[in-house]
Amino acid sequence: MNSQISSLAELASGDIQLFNPIYEIDKNIYGYFMVVKLDNVSEAEQKFEYIFLDKNLNKVANGEFIDANYKKYAFQFITPEKIGNKIILSKIYYKSQQQFFGNNSDYKFVANRTLDLSTNKMSKPFYFENDSVIEGERVAKKLDKRIKKNIFIQYPLAIDDGYLLFKQSKLLKNSFQTKKIATLEAYNIDNSKKWQYNYNPKEEIVNTRIEFLNEETIVLWAKNFRTKSQVLHLINPKTGEADFKYEIENKKSDYNHFYKVRKLKNRTVIVGMTSKYRSSGFDFKKATGFFKIELDNKGNETFKKYFKWEEAGSLLSIKKNGKLKEDGYRLLAKQFFIFEDGSTAFLTEKFKDTQYYVVVALAPKTTDFLMLNFNKEFTLNNVEKIEKDKSYYSSSDYLYSQRIKEGNGVVFFYRDYKKDEATKKKNWVLGIVTVIDGKMNHEQIPMSSEEHFITPYIAKEGYILLRELNKDSDHDEIRLEKLNY
Repeated sequence: MNSQISSLAELASGDIQLFNPIYEIDKNIYGYFMVVKLDNVSEAEQKFEYIFLDKNLNKVANGEFIDANYKKYAFQFITPEKIGNKIILSKIYYKSQQQFFGNNSDYKFVANRTLDLSTNKMSKPFYFENDSVIEGERVAKKLDKRIKKNIFIQYPLAIDDGYLLFKQSKLLKNSFQTKKIATLEAYNIDNSKKWQYNYNPKEEIVNTRIEFLNEETIVLWAKNFRTKSQVLHLINPKTGEADFKYEIENKKSDYNHFYKVRKLKNRTVIVGMTSKYRSSGFDFKKATGFFKIELDNKGNETFKKYFKWEEAGSLLSIKKNGKLKEDGYRLLAKQFFIFEDGSTAFLTEKFKDTQYYVVVALAPKTTDFLMLNFNKEFTLNNVEKIEKDKSYYSSSDYLYSQRIKEGNGVVFFYRDYKKDEATKKKNWVLGIVTVIDGKMNHEQIPMSSEEHFITPYIAKEGYILLRELNKDSDHDEIRLEKLNY
């Protein structure tokens, strides 16, 4: 393997608060962003250093900034996002006891800054308060009372030359429901408003998320808790107008759907798993199989097909209830891959949930991955097994994946714990699987020893970034390793 290495000790000295990849809007890696806490300036202020590395680990920008420190509030930096030649960095504050006593969104708020990479200048902090954008820090005096009066917790989400403002209504106290959801709004990088899209005009209890985002389309998912209707809104990011809406399920549906959406040039593809319809939603324990839906650019269905377990034939030995015949494991979906040529692949992991007996409860466990490959007509072509050791007390060993080869291939990463035959100890190993033109390649890299521990991160195509933490922190490093494909 070829390596490009940077020493963490040389990059920054302090407590690392954040180390995250930065993505382009097409999900390609643009670089990496670090935030390091240096020291407390006073009781009310903390000093931080930022470091931006390009995708080859070259240091492009660094500097310092001072943030407010609010008594009784803890904080966490949110994954930074790229907007043109700027990075938007957000930080969520929450009452320290929230992590012990559950939700209480009256005591959450967000602060933001932007870094201009062309000038290496960090902006003053700014925040959103209901319908206003306010520059500067929040005043600490009587902060709790003012925060309670805010209707929304607002997070910026980068897109094109600005950002989307997802107005997330505050949760009802000790609940995970909201009183109302308002609009999705778009802003320019200078914080001037471009448009707003009202996806909930009746102000009912609605759950929402962004399913897919690129320069041409925003796919917004919205579920109405009263009607159980799930609707995909395909919105033009330039104008804020809906190209079309597509209802994927409602109370009268035969199935619940768990899925992924991808907008291609001339069609929208929705693929996923199904279970028999229940008002509570998709249930992996009662999964009936997979499905694929294709829509044209006006929202008309051009393809719709459901695949049930019993249709797998000799390619997959599975019962109608979704349990594998050989060992009783179920298939837990980890990722759905949609390729440019119309084919799809479903990465699943064999999983057994906690089993309760009269005296004892057996822990959940996972074992091998199975990749189910379908052609563009949604016929099962083959099933490939990726063997790994059995894991206990873990819902999954899957880490992450990325598309390669212009969307016609994929690489995914997973963790495994291999037992050393001599010492009987289990060492953590990184598994790397590539699928290109239907051909699979598999390799493994040791990640831990008595001297070091390595954490993997997604990197530019053809590479993986490894962050190595050693007994001697002066030897901590990050490095790019080239993948073998």
